[in-house]
Amino acid sequence: MTRFLQLIILTIGLFIFSCGERIDEKAKELIDEIDSADLRTLQHLHFMDRGPNGYWQNDSIQRSRYALQLSREDNTLELVILGPKRFINDFSINLEYDTSISNLKLVKADNEVQIYKNWDELIKVVHSDSLSKKDPFEFISNLNDLKNRYELVDINHHSHLGQFVEFYFTTVDLLTYVPDSSKIAPRFKSIWTKKWDKGQWIDKNWNLRKLDKPIQIGE
Repeated sequence: MTRFLQLIILTIGLFIFSCGERIDEKAKELIDEIDSADLRTLQHLHFMDRGPNGYWQNDSIQRSRYALQLSREDNTLELVILGPKRFINDFSINLEYDTSISNLKLVKADNEVQIYKNWDELIKVVHSDSLSKKDPFEFISNLNDLKNRYELVDINHHSHLGQFVEFYFTTVDLLTYVPDSSKIAPRFKSIWTKKWDKGQWIDKNWNLRKLDKPIQIGE
């Protein structure tokens, strides 16, 4: 083996080692920072890396599912909602739903919010304080900040299996939150337990592991 080849192998080895150390550090930082409210939210809402900004989707059954995509340009925030009926109810939006609304677009600039239906049909303009009881812009912005701070490519959960949440630092590096209250479906429990035992339990609720095959994102 030539010295040049040895140097290449050593460099690659050091790079892989340093990447592994960095993932460990990011996992521990996330665990220390994330609060119980965010964890409860992420047991019912997950992020998918699709399109330019990705989107957040709730875990309801098909007829009450909605997807949220937030974008920013200068001082303007734009929130697009697909499947708005349940969203209007969850956030107590100052708008009465009717079946003619297939999607909503909320555009916020300064203290004013323009509400559009079906992409470009303006319904009304309201002051930001009167838009809703729960501010959807602040809610999604906070989740995006968390995702971006740790460069997460995907946040997922399997509510029909148990209320555990998966945080993907890369397509193969996965941190899983398993709450004490998580009741894993009996027929799948041994499968998930084996998966987690291949990784490292940071504490009783957090597991870090590397997947054998990368997940697919951005499609």
